[in-house]
Amino acid sequence: MERFAIIGLGRFGSRLARNLSAKGAEVIAIDRDRRIVEELRDQVTLAVALDATDEQALRLQGVDQVDCAVVCMGHDFEANALSTVLLKNLRVNKVISRSANDMQARILSRIGADNVVNPEDESSDRWTNRLLSPFIIDHVELGEGYAIVQMPTPEAWRGRTLSELDLRNKHNVTIVAIKRRTPSASASGAEEVEERVVDLPQPSSRLTADDVLVIAGFDKDIRRLPN
Repeated sequence: MERFAIIGLGRFGSRLARNLSAKGAEVIAIDRDRRIVEELRDQVTLAVALDATDEQALRLQGVDQVDCAVVCMGHDFEANALSTVLLKNLRVNKVISRSANDMQARILSRIGADNVVNPEDESSDRWTNRLLSPFIIDHVELGEGYAIVQMPTPEAWRGRTLSELDLRNKHNVTIVAIKRRTPSASASGAEEVEERVVDLPQPSSRLTADDVLVIAGFDKDIRRLPN
């Protein structure tokens, strides 16, 4: 089981702590505000009110034993930076720090943060792609202008094989996976429908109207796909 420390329980930190815990991770949630800590107490492994710039206090709560720590104090950069340094001193394997702007991101990287996150920028980037390509279900940027997206099967592609579509040559994109809804039996014996990934799509793979396609390509090419 992976172990995380989430330091700073504002909107971003609290949601991150809840989501990680809901997916089975061990989560230590830390904030100075006891009210916020109490709200999370029953939703994470451990919720504790303390000063995250106190190295000894962090060590006493076992923060030095986590696999990854995320510093989410977006409104107090001094405390954010100091906590980042302390976590690296505690030999935490991976430290991710939140920044509010490019200057803060550069400073946090220089003082040891393994990764820097700006939730507002990332959310804005995702919405830019969703607004420009509303048929896209999900968009994950892999590099400058290159991404993996999920989208429903365009009507013009339904019933055709990947070989017939020849997407690499015609559209400069690659289907890396197909999510297909298939019937399965539940524990009670009732029939349910679940979404499965068809691994390594073959040239003979025939697309259906209910398929969700996982596609890799440049944003400019993805936006030109039929929808």
